[in-house]
Amino acid sequence: MGNTKKKGKGRIVARIFFVIGLIFSVTLGSVAATFVHQTDNMLGLINYNEADSLASVDLSKYQLDSDVDVVNVLLVGADKNLDEQEKDVDRRSDSMMIATLDIKHNKLKITSLMRDLYVEVPGYGHKKLNAAYSLGGIKLLYKTIAQNFGISLDGYAEVNFDAFVNVIDEIGGIEVTLTESEATGLRTTNYIKRRKYRNVKVGKQIFNGYQALGYCRIRHGVRQPDGSYPGVYTASGKGDDYGRVERQRLTMQAILTKVKTLSISELLDLTEVVLPNITTDISKKKIYSYMMGVVQMGTTELHQFSIPVEGTFKGENIPGLGDCLVPDLDANKAALKKFIFKS
Repeated sequence: MGNTKKKGKGRIVARIFFVIGLIFSVTLGSVAATFVHQTDNMLGLINYNEADSLASVDLSKYQLDSDVDVVNVLLVGADKNLDEQEKDVDRRSDSMMIATLDIKHNKLKITSLMRDLYVEVPGYGHKKLNAAYSLGGIKLLYKTIAQNFGISLDGYAEVNFDAFVNVIDEIGGIEVTLTESEATGLRTTNYIKRRKYRNVKVGKQIFNGYQALGYCRIRHGVRQPDGSYPGVYTASGKGDDYGRVERQRLTMQAILTKVKTLSISELLDLTEVVLPNITTDISKKKIYSYMMGVVQMGTTELHQFSIPVEGTFKGENIPGLGDCLVPDLDANKAALKKFIFKS
């Protein structure tokens, strides 16, 4: 991928991280039952980064909630592609999620942390949440989440943008259902990079990788002469960033649905596309145990949540930062802990 890619594309990658995690579990877990050695070889394709282990972050000053039967993994995406990373360009984690394996309640959960959340970044004062990664990497992002939300995390996973289109194409595309405003938006904008793929329609259809990426990226229509942007809304009526988050969640579910139909050989091919694009501090042994946990749970249904919760924040334009979501931190902390540990 060239360095001309828009930074918004990188935001999409984080939104499929839980699917990547579930591909660890569903794909490799299924294979592991009869091909343990092969599974070990495949896990060897992942990039392991012990230097940035979350376990090495000093969080002694924070009171954090945790549970031995609840595994929380931080899923992070940077807003640049591999070419830009090699040039050491500053990057931001414009999408952040917490993937939860809740063995106690037999549930798979995913929490989206909105990038414009106005929070305190340790050592830097109040910033948008997405600034923490560029200021101090994965460790500072973890410390920021710990300070503001009181959640203990068991590891992290990061995947680069190059994997997205290839994953969708490798599984033969995904089923998407468009509203009229979504179809119009995709036909009249450049969210879908290749013009020949912009001939989308209202209703159900199969999207290839480029179309799925455009679907996940879309936020609004083409700018009008008066400077306004037409709204683009999901079937549930969500627009702007909330609509985009919902589309990305629908994409994750569509990927899971398709993955469950693949044969063992197709699953093996898929892991070879996905795993080299992942960096994590989670050991092979732990990944294997998490995979077995998901397999034993027997579910791939995603229970989804977003922070800030509706009605618990206000939008403000803060000098030097722009539009921010200023949360009732106590209310959101309590809501997040309830979703992750008690529901």
